[in-house]
Amino acid sequence: MFGKCGVREGQTRVTVQVVETETSERRSSYVVPGTDAKSTTTCNKSASETVYGKDNGRTVKEAVDTDSTSTCTTTARPATPPTTQVRSIRQENVEAIMADGTHVTLWCQAGFRQCISLKAGYYSAEVDGNTVWMYIRDLSGKEHKVKYKAVSIDPNKS
Repeated sequence: MFGKCGVREGQTRVTVQVVETETSERRSSYVVPGTDAKSTTTCNKSASETVYGKDNGRTVKEAVDTDSTSTCTTTARPATPPTTQVRSIRQENVEAIMADGTHVTLWCQAGFRQCISLKAGYYSAEVDGNTVWMYIRDLSGKEHKVKYKAVSIDPNKS
């Protein structure tokens, strides 16, 4: 859509004028299911004795309570209701003018890649189809490429 500016290796740089940047937020929600109530009872016998017997010709071994008192503990876990979680993802919408005068809206979304809110001014960039790689410098002077997608193009706007 922007015309050929070279291919990835040895890509030709152009100057892009950033007019304005607007930060927005994409929100999505999902439900974490609740849990059922559950009770667990464990008993400790105070005294036991091992008894051997026969069952269909086989010798079997069984522990038998010889004291009528046992200590039992019941642990109850109450049910929990489902909860709704909301996730926000920052997005940047950059109004820019390409080197040929075309007005575009460039978009990026934070998450798996770096997404920068660009200040108004002139930036060096590479164009590959609808992808624009804007070059920015950090405080140490190191140059970084930030990827934006062209989402709106107005070649007639002046």
